[in-house]
Order: sequence, then C-alpha cells, then structure tokens
Amino acid sequence: MSKRTRNRQLAKQHARRQAERQQHDRKRQRIGVIVAVLIIAAAGIGAAYFAFAGGEEPAPQATGPTRTEETGPTGATGQTTTVQPEPGPAEVACGGEQPRGALRPKPQFTAPEQVLEDGVTYTATLQTSCGDIVIELLAEDAPETVNSFVFLAQQGFFDGQRFHRLDTSIDVIQGGDPTGTGTGGPGYSIPDELTGDESYAPGVFAMANAGPDTGGSQFFIVTGPQAQALDDQAAWTIFGEIVEGQDVAETIQDLPIQDPSAGLQGQQPAQSVYIEKVTIDESR
Repeated sequence: MSKRTRNRQLAKQHARRQAERQQHDRKRQRIGVIVAVLIIAAAGIGAAYFAFAGGEEPAPQATGPTRTEETGPTGATGQTTTVQPEPGPAEVACGGEQPRGALRPKPQFTAPEQVLEDGVTYTATLQTSCGDIVIELLAEDAPETVNSFVFLAQQGFFDGQRFHRLDTSIDVIQGGDPTGTGTGGPGYSIPDELTGDESYAPGVFAMANAGPDTGGSQFFIVTGPQAQALDDQAAWTIFGEIVEGQDVAETIQDLPIQDPSAGLQGQQPAQSVYIEKVTIDESR
C-alpha cells in the first residue's frame, strides 16, 4: 500500500470518528434540553400548586364594622413589607376613573410615628370617586387613633384604596383596607379609645376592629340612623365628624352591592368607589 493511499484511509477514519463524535455530542445536547424542560415544567406545576393551595379565606365577621385581626410585626417604627391590592370592578362609580396608583403595593409598618402636635386642629379630606368628604378629626378625644390616621395619610397609605363594604342594614360605608378585601391593615394595631357613651349618629367617622384593641387602618362613615343600633355595644372608637360631604357618603351608600344574598361577603360595591387621595390640613 502506497503512502498516499494510507494517508487517504487515515483521513477517512479521522473524518468518520469526528462525525460520530459530533453526532454523540448533539444527542447529549438534546437530552440536556429535554431534562431542562422537564425540570422547568415541574417547577411551574409546583409553583401553581402553592399559588392555588396557599390561599386564605377571610375570617367570619360579626355584626358591625369589623376587620380581620392581624398579627403584625412589633418593634421600632418603620416600613417592613408591602401588601398587594386586589383589583376592583372595572366600572368606577359616579363616572370616575381608576387612580394611577390603585394597584400599587401598599406599605406595612411596625407602628405609627408620633405626628400630632399640641394645639393643632386636624382636618382630613377624602377625595373619592363620587366627591369630597371633609372630616374634622377629634384629636383630643382619640389622640392615638387620630395620630395613626394622620401618619398613614401622610404616607399616602389611603391613596388609591377602595371602599370595600356598603352595609345598608347599619348605614355605614367602610374603607381603609389596602388590599380591598376587608382583611387588610397597616401592619400594626392600636388600642381602643372608648368612653362607653359612643353614639353612632350620621356623620360619625369611626375605627373598625376585630375585637378589643385591634383597630388599624379600616374606618367607617355613618350615613344614616340605622347605625345607632350599634350604640349599645359602643365598641368602635369615634375619631372624627363629617363637616362637609355627607351627601357624598350617602351617594356611595346607595350604590348597588355585588351580591345582596351573600351577607357580609357580598357587600363589596358592584362598581369601584376609590379614595383617590387623603389630604390632612392643620390649623393653629
């Protein structure tokens, strides 16, 4: 065999081995891709399972303006985490529009900062989808509750929230929940400030709760005389009075709810009613 023929045979063998090696490498790559896809798919199935299996039903609520009690973080004042608002109905009441930050995550805090000053009168204006509600805050009667509300308002906590409950059986509209579900709060609780002689007359601005000393950010506005059925319990801190916009609160109260047959869980408005912004005015 000539040297030239031998070289040709060696070249063919080399080319064949190289082709076999490349084919083997491509096969390994395909197997690797398949394994990766299977891993990703398994992870997706697991994530979906936890997403749907990890929900929590709102706790049953007693008669009256209530919120689900939360165990928030304790310690020094400061922001800890956030909660995600639930989307409301697409249609907005009174011809309004969804505020830009309505679905933006809301902060949670460990405690409110001390923001009230002696000798200052505080007034809150709730700019809602249906008009403005102006409330004189009763800092002398409920200093801790007013301080918490003013602190949260100054943080923009209420901006973009929705009224989540319209209860005609006791003539109240309820808001202040960052999630819009009736189960949210600011991340902390505040003590009740009660005298035992509370009267829930039209125009009253009071703190919702889930029992003694569990107030947070959820509040209610009394729109009519039915709320005076709550007087015997006197369980909700009154910390403000409407001075302008009672007609706006009554307009919101008269809006349809999602499911009148579903009790408390059906009292969400059928149209979104937003608190577009809460501003605090101070006068000395």
